[in-house]
Amino acid sequence: MNELPTTQEGRERALRVCLARMRRAPLDFKLRVEAGELLVALGEQPRGIRVLRSCADYFTLAGFPARALWALQLLELHGADEAVVERGHNLLAKHYARRVGREWGPAIYEMPMRPALRLELDELPASLEGVMAEVDRRATDIIRGVNFPDKLPRFPLLGQLDEAPFSTVARAMRLRRVDDGVALVEEGQPGKSVHIVVMGRARVIKHHPDGRISKLATLDEGDIFGEMALITESPRVATVVAEGRVDAFELPRSVLDDLGPDADTLQSVLTRHVSDRMVNNLINLSPVFKGLSRRQRTSLMERFESRLFEADADIIREGEPSGGLFVILDGMVKVVRRHDGELRTLNLLREGDLMGEISLIHNSAATATCTATRRTMALFLSRKDFDQAARDFPGMRERISQLGEIRLLDNIYTLA
Repeated sequence: MNELPTTQEGRERALRVCLARMRRAPLDFKLRVEAGELLVALGEQPRGIRVLRSCADYFTLAGFPARALWALQLLELHGADEAVVERGHNLLAKHYARRVGREWGPAIYEMPMRPALRLELDELPASLEGVMAEVDRRATDIIRGVNFPDKLPRFPLLGQLDEAPFSTVARAMRLRRVDDGVALVEEGQPGKSVHIVVMGRARVIKHHPDGRISKLATLDEGDIFGEMALITESPRVATVVAEGRVDAFELPRSVLDDLGPDADTLQSVLTRHVSDRMVNNLINLSPVFKGLSRRQRTSLMERFESRLFEADADIIREGEPSGGLFVILDGMVKVVRRHDGELRTLNLLREGDLMGEISLIHNSAATATCTATRRTMALFLSRKDFDQAARDFPGMRERISQLGEIRLLDNIYTLA
């Protein structure tokens, strides 16, 4: 989606170009959305609303739920009647909320379009009214030439919610429209929302202390970012910048307060999503798991479970068995030990650090207490699963043992 022109002349020309492209690619529904917004901008609100409503229906039935909500948000933005928007939300919830016996299909991606050809604007109707009438006719025909899927894909994040909480969350999402180079979130800022890219592309970048900026990832339609904010309320660890025009949904953390018991379901989905991604990153990057094959890494990932600790919660207590291996995914943990009758701080642990490895390797009680200084998400591998993993992947135990010995030495020097 391009930014709409600001002048009447520019809008009229953009609508002509849009019609020429629609003739070339009649199944490109992003063009139809653009046409609907141009009609509204040209003062033809009833026609524009009709086009956007047709697009919302098509996206719902064709397996593009995020785009359907996008079209509904645009309807609301452009002053559609409340009943029109309400109908669209009900249709979306009916098709994509959790239901007993419902089977989901694979995610649907953009159908291939024919290569862009030279646009012959002279072939279009001479009058603006003629152009608008043809756009209206073409953009509201959602059935011709379309095959709707038997099994719809899940809505990102929301597919495990029942109809009522699904609608609550869908309505709480805010549409953000940012231009090229604008940051959607910035590193270090408090995280108070999660985002879903609806249209466009963004890059994830990291600023380093020496002034370098590295690109970590590219986000496309349907990608989710910032979800850790709804779990641990931690500051943003990276900046996300739009590459071209980007439309994205922003879901504020406050929506969890409105869901009541259903908040646990949404938070569990978020936690699983975060956990899967971060476990994969951890196993790929941590020296502890270096040398494992892809299959071995996948097998090991399945043995971890995610755990969430509130601020001031003791994760491991000195003198007690640790129970297993902890790996911090997000948050901060203070390590303290009683020495000469006083509590001494030994270390502050952050993302990627291990806990409980000394007790685990030596089969002994924990040598220190580990306490979350703020809400912290960690992975846990039980002693039983660790012993099995150590048998399956012998090098892993040796590397963890080396880290444990280094930690013990550090603790001794700190206390000294």
